[in-house]
Amino acid sequence: MRILLVTATIAEIRPLLSRLTFTGAEGEPLRHYRYLSHEIDILVTGIGMVHTAFHMGSLLQKQHYDLAMNAGIAGAYSPDTKIGSVFQVTAEIFGLLGVEDEENYLSLFDLGLQDPDSFPYKKGWLVNVKPPVSVVLQKLTAARGVTVNMIYTHHDTIATLKQMYIADLESMEGAAFFFACLYAGVPFAEIRSVSNYVAERNKSHWNVPLAVQNLDKTLDHLLKELADKSKP
Repeated sequence: MRILLVTATIAEIRPLLSRLTFTGAEGEPLRHYRYLSHEIDILVTGIGMVHTAFHMGSLLQKQHYDLAMNAGIAGAYSPDTKIGSVFQVTAEIFGLLGVEDEENYLSLFDLGLQDPDSFPYKKGWLVNVKPPVSVVLQKLTAARGVTVNMIYTHHDTIATLKQMYIADLESMEGAAFFFACLYAGVPFAEIRSVSNYVAERNKSHWNVPLAVQNLDKTLDHLLKELADKSKP
């Protein structure tokens, strides 16, 4: 398969790189590798939805992929979520994109500036209706993600996010990845491993190494499964 692996930072997929064979590069963001029977392009977008949207939009206009994957760490909203848990994100939304009206928040959909069911949205969400058929992905718990422009720590803001979206995870790239893939018609999957709880800014309570380790295990199992399926 020809696979596009999208990540915000190289640190989130560093363990995987040690098993790949480097075959070339096109500038800083995009590098080419081989692994098993796959041709894998790794796109390191940088943190945030703007960087992700620009680099993916530019690339998908000129390159075709059998599958795009977004891999990275994320924050969890529920304290019951175990740090290091790996999820398949099946729906994403752009968080707090709209207008603050006194104590209320109005989204672009509430304001009538965007039809919540216009392509590629479904009731205001970006939804992966046809994720890749995979035993590895099916074993992962499905999650809903909120994509934000900044990490919020104020309890009122976080309470608003939880109440409005009823989501599981928070990242800074997921919705942009969904948007680009849906528009380009590329099969895709987003895989996130939990490194922290949303609002917890004490990094000593985070466990990024565990999140990266568990993410790497999932990616490796998935790539091996896809390679086995492609054998004649």
